[in-house]
Amino acid sequence: MLALALTAAFPVAAQQAAVADVPAASLPVATLDQDAIFLRSRFGIRVQQELGAERAALEAENRRIESELIAEELALTEERSLLDAATFARKADAFDARVQQIRQEQDRKALELQRKFELERQRFLSLIGPALIEVLRAAGASVLLDRDAVIFAVEGVDITERAIATIDELVGSGALAEVNPDADEGSDPNNPDTAADTSPIPDVTPAPDADAQ
Repeated sequence: MLALALTAAFPVAAQQAAVADVPAASLPVATLDQDAIFLRSRFGIRVQQELGAERAALEAENRRIESELIAEELALTEERSLLDAATFARKADAFDARVQQIRQEQDRKALELQRKFELERQRFLSLIGPALIEVLRAAGASVLLDRDAVIFAVEGVDITERAIATIDELVGSGALAEVNPDADEGSDPNNPDTAADTSPIPDVTPAPDADAQ
């Protein structure tokens, strides 16, 4: 089961390359922190910064929408005494339907940020195979395990710091301009994909008049 940890670290092709390129006589095992090599690498830091800005913009949009809906709810409540029960009920239902639609749209945007984060992480894992192989060679190891899957290891087995340095050198930030410096300005980036932590649109639906029930 420990050997399966490597499968999550980088694609099968990279694993096969590792088997072919690292001398079979090398027996030592190395470990690394999979989360750390992403989050602390130039690639991961770029992703967190870009998607953090998008998340902040979405949170600001949610706050603005919340204020607008609260103001609209108050205005509708003030109209209650001027409208007959049927008319007020229709307006309240229409407002409720719009609130639900807005909430669904904002939730969709939050999920899209999460999807972007996951896609960027997958792209990162697809690129780091050669860097990990280079670090394994330098460490004289032939097997790489996730540090969380190891019960006990002697000092010096963990190669996380060396892996981050080598990934930064060979992969870089993964930004489109860096991957393809000749790309035309304004061309669409590679769809980098964050975990979004956004505030939901509150339930501000006005209570219909009792006579409208």
